[in-house]
Amino acid sequence: MSHRGTLIALAAAAAIVLPAIAVAATVSPTPAQKAVIIKAFGDPKSAISCLTVRLAASNHNYATVRFRTVRSCRKWAFNGVNALKRVKGRHWKVVFEGSAYRCPVAHIPRPVQRDLSICR
Repeated sequence: MSHRGTLIALAAAAAIVLPAIAVAATVSPTPAQKAVIIKAFGDPKSAISCLTVRLAASNHNYATVRFRTVRSCRKWAFNGVNALKRVKGRHWKVVFEGSAYRCPVAHIPRPVQRDLSICR
């Protein structure tokens, strides 16, 4: 392969790999974890179908809650980001909520901030 061909191949590979790296890294909680996290977030059980809970891939002791952007869920809508932390066993508490803030956020590990899309 020529030098130019090698550069084109590397650029194409980077175009595929780099966006995947930039995407937030989260995992799904169990249904029981989701219910406990939403309760700690402060929304009633009736909101559970309109809220998405994700755990930080780098540290499952941190989570975020987002609303589903469908018409039927508008009453639960909010802007900004949040982070919850498992403090003991099954207990969670909100450790950050904001829509205008400076990065990095104190008291939240930087890998968690990236995973939960708080700071890039």
